[in-house]
Amino acid sequence: MMSSWLRRYWAIPLLLALQLLFWQLPQIDLWFSGLFWRPAQGFWLSDLAPVRWSYVTFRDIPYVLVPLLGWLYLASWLWARRSERMLRRGLLFLFLVMAVGPGLLVNEVFKAESGRARPATVQAFGGERTFTPAFEPSDQCRSNCSFVSGHAAMGLFFLALAWPLRDRRWLYWGGIIGLLVGLGRVMQGAHFLSDVLFGYPIVYVAALLLARALLGRWHIE
Repeated sequence: MMSSWLRRYWAIPLLLALQLLFWQLPQIDLWFSGLFWRPAQGFWLSDLAPVRWSYVTFRDIPYVLVPLLGWLYLASWLWARRSERMLRRGLLFLFLVMAVGPGLLVNEVFKAESGRARPATVQAFGGERTFTPAFEPSDQCRSNCSFVSGHAAMGLFFLALAWPLRDRRWLYWGGIIGLLVGLGRVMQGAHFLSDVLFGYPIVYVAALLLARALLGRWHIE
């Protein structure tokens, strides 16, 4: 029974484990960002074409997905078949995961309230502000702060496809997309590693709760 619980809800202990790790070893963030920083050049990979493409794409992708999901939801009512009820719920589920996960929790709660300075602005990388470990309240940033990465969270949104498609592989595909997008933001000096990693359990838990509320099930299969 315990193994079944862990298989379904592993993001919850993962969140606790990551929180403990970065509390005890906050220098992991500085070390990882330091791999992409040079004293004379700063974050020297920030202008790579894939990095810039990723930044622009996942900055603007909500402007595509929100109207698309809205249009599909409204259009589904025209089909009027009873079998389309779950399709409509699935579309509403995806919309709300995006709104609650990357939107509300990441951008309006964590990024607005954490006060964590971005890597490029801290003293270790030539800035003037003080580095703050993940989950530690700070006054080094007033708004749109480093913790959590909104771009990575937007990439992680794709894990939500696992529920309407009933395919657990999207939990991993969404994770890969989010990590790659987040890596680009680390290369730009815009986020720390923990800003990226914590996005996964936050988006996953939001999807889990919304799946139970809208789809009537926690599980994917």
